Amino acid sequence: MKKIFNKIQYLIIYLMMFLPLGLIRATDVEISVELENPIEADTFQELVEAILEVVVAIGTPIAILAIIYSGFLFVSARGNSEKLVKAREAFMWTIIGVAILLGAKLLSTVISGTISNLG
Repeated sequence: MKKIFNKIQYLIIYLMMFLPLGLIRATDVEISVELENPIEADTFQELVEAILEVVVAIGTPIAILAIIYSGFLFVSARGNSEKLVKAREAFMWTIIGVAILLGAKLLSTVISGTISNLG
């Protein structure tokens, strides 16, 4: 009974997916498709800036949550040396990640400013 139900279920899904394609008739209608640039970047420099804006916008809240988590690890260690080492490592890697995040944005700004002054 279960096998029959599964086969009927697959048949219904198949019909729902491909039946509309069988009902479409080809006519002499001309279809033109235009692709729009969602980033609106005309140069490589603008593309890199747009990507870094998104990375910084997503990375900043994650970095803040990681710093809060590191603080929670320090508080929950309660003097336990093993847990304190783990908390220090978490905090160190969080700060390194924040430095990379902000450093990438700073480096991009400096390089784009240099390129625009040269051109």
